[in-house]
Amino acid sequence: MSKATEARFYHFVQLPDENGCMNWLGHHTRGYGKFSVRGKKVYAHRFSYELFVGPIPQGLTLDHLCRNRACVRPDHLEPVSMRVNILRGESVAAYAARVTHCPQGHPYDLFNTYIRPNGGRDCQTCREERERHRERRMGGRRSRTVRAPSRR
Repeated sequence: MSKATEARFYHFVQLPDENGCMNWLGHHTRGYGKFSVRGKKVYAHRFSYELFVGPIPQGLTLDHLCRNRACVRPDHLEPVSMRVNILRGESVAAYAARVTHCPQGHPYDLFNTYIRPNGGRDCQTCREERERHRERRMGGRRSRTVRAPSRR
C-alpha cells in the first residue's frame, strides 16, 4: 500500500472521542465508513484493521466492540464469526437469544423449550398449561390443536 493511500485514510479519521472511538469522517453506508483503495470501495474499519493488525482471518467478520459502526480504531474491532457478531448486536434476534426464561420464569433449556416450525421458541411448561386450560374450558373435550411432543 502506498504512503499516499495511508495519508488519505488518516485524513478521514477523527481523533479519539470521549469513548475512545476514532470515527470515520468520510463517506458512510448504513453507518459504516467507506474508503476507496485503487478504485475499489472498501469498509474503512476493515482497512484500518488490516493496516494496523493484519489480515482478517478467513470466515470471520469484524465486530465493533464499542457498538459504533463509524469507529475505525483497531483495538475496538474483534474478528468473530458472523453468528457471534449478530448475537452480540442489538437486533430482535440478538435480544431473543439472550432471553433465558419465559415471562413466567420457566427456563428455556433442552427439556422445556419447544421450537416452533417458524424457528421461534415456546416454553413447554406454559404450552402444556395452556392446553390443560383449553381442555377445561371445552368441558373435557380435547381441542383440535396439535400438541407438541413432551421432551421429559
